[in-house]
Amino acid sequence: MRVVICGAGTAGCVAAARLSERPDLEVTLLEVGPHYRPGAWPAALAHSHRIIKETHDWGWLARAGASPRVVHVPRGRVVGGSSVTNGAIALRGHPEHYDEWGAAVPGYGWESWLPWFRAIESDRDHGDAAWHGADGPIPISRYPRRAWLELQERFCEAALARGHAWVDDHNAPGALGIGPIPLNMVEGRRQTPADHYLDPALARPNLTLRAGVLVDRIRLHDGRVRAVEVVGPDGPEAIAVDAVALCLGTYATPAALLRSGVGPPAELARHGIPVVHALEGVGRGMQDHPKVSYRFELQIPAPSWPAPWYQVLLTGAHEVEGERRVYQVMPYSGQVEGGHRLTDLNVQVADARSRRGAVRLQGRDPALQPVLEMGWFLEPSDRAAAVAAGRRLMEVARTPPLADVLRPYPGLDDPDHVLRTVETFHHPVGSCRMGAADDPCAVVDAAGRVHGLEGVWVLDASAIARVPSANTHLAVIALAERLAAAFPGDPAPAPAGAGEVTAT
Repeated sequence: MRVVICGAGTAGCVAAARLSERPDLEVTLLEVGPHYRPGAWPAALAHSHRIIKETHDWGWLARAGASPRVVHVPRGRVVGGSSVTNGAIALRGHPEHYDEWGAAVPGYGWESWLPWFRAIESDRDHGDAAWHGADGPIPISRYPRRAWLELQERFCEAALARGHAWVDDHNAPGALGIGPIPLNMVEGRRQTPADHYLDPALARPNLTLRAGVLVDRIRLHDGRVRAVEVVGPDGPEAIAVDAVALCLGTYATPAALLRSGVGPPAELARHGIPVVHALEGVGRGMQDHPKVSYRFELQIPAPSWPAPWYQVLLTGAHEVEGERRVYQVMPYSGQVEGGHRLTDLNVQVADARSRRGAVRLQGRDPALQPVLEMGWFLEPSDRAAAVAAGRRLMEVARTPPLADVLRPYPGLDDPDHVLRTVETFHHPVGSCRMGAADDPCAVVDAAGRVHGLEGVWVLDASAIARVPSANTHLAVIALAERLAAAFPGDPAPAPAGAGEVTAT
């Protein structure tokens, strides 16, 4: 069986490793970005403490929801995808938000996720805890408090003084408070699925990686996939397939389906694309966490590169308009810009409930970026939650010993500050979201198969039905693991206690 995986980001690397374990599958992995072997990472990519925007990025822009701004939305253009350019934060999110996913898709509640999270991680600090794993492919560690930079320590002390609890493990179910942030890194170097899934698997004779290849669309006939059309170094090419797994990410996976004639007929008609398979949900269900930044002048020296940008995290929950809302605050250690010492304290509306954003086509050319419309603050309750979380942040910022070293910029207490500064916290999901066949907004079933088509699967973040209340990197790895286990053929055994997801 010939399987082509489109996109070698987080999900694609995991899927390629797992599917190529099956000798009955001939697996080809396609990626437009370059491939760096272990030990050959450029220095900027190996450093794991901030989003890498200057290189290996698509350079895409998005409309910022209720804000009139147009903002950069980083996405990695490299084998490993955004796992190579993200901030290496390794959070799971709170169980109740996975239970909301499970309410929409039976079998996807929190208890079904825990065995997968345990299976993928090697937690160097809490591996012996019942909710952690010690033998998985992704190393997770935290900076010990004795190694924290001054701003990080002052932020922690101020948060404790404001009554926030101390948290040893932010991945403990329901953890709230201040404590070290978990990171998928070892001694300051990021650890990615490209390193720990894909590269070991490339020794298998049934797995081929083709870098420098841009995916255009899939070719369908009588409801079944026949080929993947790409643009390679030698021009356009059609690759014959028996099955295709789309792992291009939340922005590019729906765009590829739309170029293939799969999606809302009205959107396809705008670009003169014949309707091959009408599916209203393609590109229509996107969610993302909004980030609001509060900038301060820093009265202490700013650490120099490559010092960690963040080492601690505050997770809180409060009642906003009668609802419990989870928020997170991540303080940056400080930087120098134009000779000025600055720091940003960043708020994330962790359980965003906004009206969903959208991915549309700009045109039929696969080199064009899709039109991205984020859903930030279109729902008034999300804006209220962001404003309230900003107040909690300012309470901490005005408390010694943090207040002793910060000078706030004007306007930080203005409720419109959230619209002036909102941007992505880099967690887009749901543009091809999972759901039942009778759900008009669902694109794939519980096993990742596109409704109404044969041989077309989505295994990446675009299938996530409800954005977790945290960074999505671990959730994407776990999702790719469990969907790869449901792929047709002779599957590898699932972790003990994992919920069964089968292809029909």
